[in-house]
Amino acid sequence: MDNTNVNQPRQRQDRHGANNPMFGRTHSQQSREKMSQAATLRNQQYRDALRNQHHVSMDEFLSANPSVEQYIKALASKVIKEEIDKVIWRKQNQPISIPNSWD
Repeated sequence: MDNTNVNQPRQRQDRHGANNPMFGRTHSQQSREKMSQAATLRNQQYRDALRNQHHVSMDEFLSANPSVEQYIKALASKVIKEEIDKVIWRKQNQPISIPNSWD
């Protein structure tokens, strides 16, 4: 490779042996063990939390969260009103059927 030509692509060194950035590091195995222990602890805590979880009924949830209950009631009344309006609109805009007097 000609050193005077800066446009020539530079070849990347291989990453084996001493050229590997992780070569000779002693902490990587320790950090892997540490992460594994932390993951094991997290998994155990998650399993314990699932086991101790209390399933809440809808009534319990709504009584504990009155704002949610109000929102659901308002939403339900809005939906009911819209459905009633649709039925009324369809009834008013129904095509008029004229009986055939030629029969």
